[in-house]
Amino acid sequence: MKLSFVLASSLTCFLQALPASAQNNTWPWQTYKSSSAEPPSLNITKSGPTSPGYLFFDQNGEYAHNYSLFIMSDDNELVWQSSIGDYGDFRTQTFEGKPVLTFFNGISLGEPYGWGHGIIQLLDDSYTNIYNVSLTAEEEHFVTIPELDPTLLVSYLDMHEARITAQNTILVTAYNVTRHNLSSVGGPEDGWVTDCLFYELDVKTNEILFKWSALGHVDQIPISDVLQFYPIAEFGKNQSIPYGYFHINSIDNFEDGSYLISSRYYCSVFKISKDGNVEWTLQGQTGGDFELDDRLSFSYQHDARIRHEAGTTVQISIFDNANSEIVSGINQTKGILMTVDTEKMKATVDQEYVDPQDAIYAFSQGNLQQLDDGNVIMGYGSTPKIREFNPNGSTVMTAQFGPGDGLIFSYRAYRLPWVGRPKSPPSVFACLDKAGNGTQVYMSWLGATEHQVWEVFAGASNSSLALAARVGRTGFETVTSIPGQYPFIRVEAQGLDISTGVSPVVPSQSGC
Repeated sequence: MKLSFVLASSLTCFLQALPASAQNNTWPWQTYKSSSAEPPSLNITKSGPTSPGYLFFDQNGEYAHNYSLFIMSDDNELVWQSSIGDYGDFRTQTFEGKPVLTFFNGISLGEPYGWGHGIIQLLDDSYTNIYNVSLTAEEEHFVTIPELDPTLLVSYLDMHEARITAQNTILVTAYNVTRHNLSSVGGPEDGWVTDCLFYELDVKTNEILFKWSALGHVDQIPISDVLQFYPIAEFGKNQSIPYGYFHINSIDNFEDGSYLISSRYYCSVFKISKDGNVEWTLQGQTGGDFELDDRLSFSYQHDARIRHEAGTTVQISIFDNANSEIVSGINQTKGILMTVDTEKMKATVDQEYVDPQDAIYAFSQGNLQQLDDGNVIMGYGSTPKIREFNPNGSTVMTAQFGPGDGLIFSYRAYRLPWVGRPKSPPSVFACLDKAGNGTQVYMSWLGATEHQVWEVFAGASNSSLALAARVGRTGFETVTSIPGQYPFIRVEAQGLDISTGVSPVVPSQSGC
């Protein structure tokens, strides 16, 4: 299925109006003359060398200035901003040997639900939508809460995962509201739950290659096991407030084709075999099937990833929230790198990532990305910070894009390389500086990474433009002043393999 990026972005408007510019007087954003983009102004502090690459994150939340995707540099310069939408898990991945941008686009529901319905989009390096991954209600008999109109939901994929595998398949999650007998855990016999499912799909055809359901494995993962971490309370009494007991939030795959999944409310990660059985459980408080070392403890975690496999041991990283709507403000959120020995059935801490000078208690979302040079990036989810640690666990950078916790957030954040070659042309704004007898020129090219030089052409008419200046690029928007007052301006971006870097001709405004 292929849709235009703009059309796909409008999915969120089906069910709720997302403000293009929510009122936010507590965190600054950037504006430009030549572009309508308005990224947050990152408050960046550094205390050591950082890894190469751009910062990738989405922005959401009640006080977010705009609901968009962002690629930005360490020095607070914008590279690319998407249109307005309800997004999640924005990053680059490799598909069929080429870099692509991937993200969830749809509608996300806040607590007490914490899940969404939408599609997973793939864009190429020109920001062109090349594939949309989806599963419909008709295909999988999905049901949602009655407050949403199912006829307006084009896909039921969830925002928690969109991982492209080495086999060019994609791992995705889905949440399905369904009936279940909850009398054994203190709920109604005719109760309602949110079943968590994960799929491995063919990116191009949406063919289901593997499917797993948490509710289909309650004999191996009993609902009673979750009660101490997520009480049933008033949940499950009707379709509007289903008991979302499992809350799947990440999937990864082992070399043998089995899967590693994370359940927020079980405070556990599970190994799921290729036949769907649960091979083992690693529970963050009791150990589950494993003995935990004295340093290892986690809860309400996100983003469980396989880092290295060697015989009967596997190294796993997690983002340990240690906070939720049930328990918060006691234990700091941290990153954990651990080794799990499936022969000795022991789990031990290899490294923790936490900044003792800046305690964070992120009650939802978040991720840990291990970089090639050994550094680690952590996105703090409901706390609007991105932090980089060196291999020893010391903080080398913090980038903040909002205040507090739960007001502005980003589901995950990454540092990644990217080369953008947009098909759209550069933008230019010009105005006449009458007092200085000059023309001010502002130029930018949303999404482009390879241009280093701008050439400015000026003239009395469209047909009489001549080269007036050649200036080096300075950040997202470059500003220069040329002597004389010129009614018409055009700019051209110069750089490696650039073929579309010519702006339209624009008339100069009468005053700056």
